[in-house]
Amino acid sequence: MTGRVIHTGQVVIDLVLRVEALPEPGADVFADEAAMAVGGGFNVLAAARGLGVETLYAGPLGEGPFAEAARQALEAIGVDHVGPLVPGDQGYCVAMTDARAERTFVSTHGAETRGPLDAFDHLEVRGDDVVYISGYSLADEASRVALERLVGRLAQDRVGCRALFDVSPMVGSVPLPALERIGELEPIWSLNERESGLLAARLGSAVEAGDHASTCEALSGLLGTVLVRAGERGSWFADGGSATRTPSIPVTPVDTNGAGDAHSGVLAAALARGTDLATALRWANIAGALTTTHFGPATCPSEAEIRALA
Repeated sequence: MTGRVIHTGQVVIDLVLRVEALPEPGADVFADEAAMAVGGGFNVLAAARGLGVETLYAGPLGEGPFAEAARQALEAIGVDHVGPLVPGDQGYCVAMTDARAERTFVSTHGAETRGPLDAFDHLEVRGDDVVYISGYSLADEASRVALERLVGRLAQDRVGCRALFDVSPMVGSVPLPALERIGELEPIWSLNERESGLLAARLGSAVEAGDHASTCEALSGLLGTVLVRAGERGSWFADGGSATRTPSIPVTPVDTNGAGDAHSGVLAAALARGTDLATALRWANIAGALTTTHFGPATCPSEAEIRALA
């Protein structure tokens, strides 16, 4: 039986700008391209739906034009919203991508951060589900408390579901006790290169920059199951022992926005389908790589494209 992917994070609106380079303080530049799209957690949801897995959005939705755009986008890809309805409009993220394909974000706090403390109290989670957790949920007190309540319930009830924790850039600032609480679910800790270095430093582990295998092993020794994503160099996975590398594919990137989301969405969906871990990681790497060849956030390739390269 195929499980579901349950997303507990945030769907926002992306205001996407493509620029040659970010302006210096006080300077002004025109964007070469601009677009508005539903993004944030939507990118993960769309990637998971691309593998045909039932996918639920359990985060908050507000009211207003941005929230309505998010609601319509979720309906269009067949994702049911099972989270709370809250006052105010969805927040937005200004995502600037430069000529090196590197992205810089400036985000606002919207309805997605105003969920009630009992937001997940009635969320039904089954043993074959994959629960996706975002580190951004730990940056806001109400969202953090609601998520901690869910984690505590699932751990106490021994539901047995699988959890994927996309740590996010917030790993450098969120309270360490909140990270420890998420660890009660024994999730897969998924981090990119920068995030893995930040977390290793916060946990007092001395690692050499660029040594992804050692970083992955060091974090795994402290946290359990760890996945370090390193773009074109692939990813490293460790579960208390030596790190195993999964290669990626060579691409010419134009926009890295949404690559991590595609990776997480495909990985979560593949695991929910019962795909073996080695294959799931390979698919996720390919999805993340191909996403960077298109401009915009939700550009995950189809399952057919992934299979053709895997």
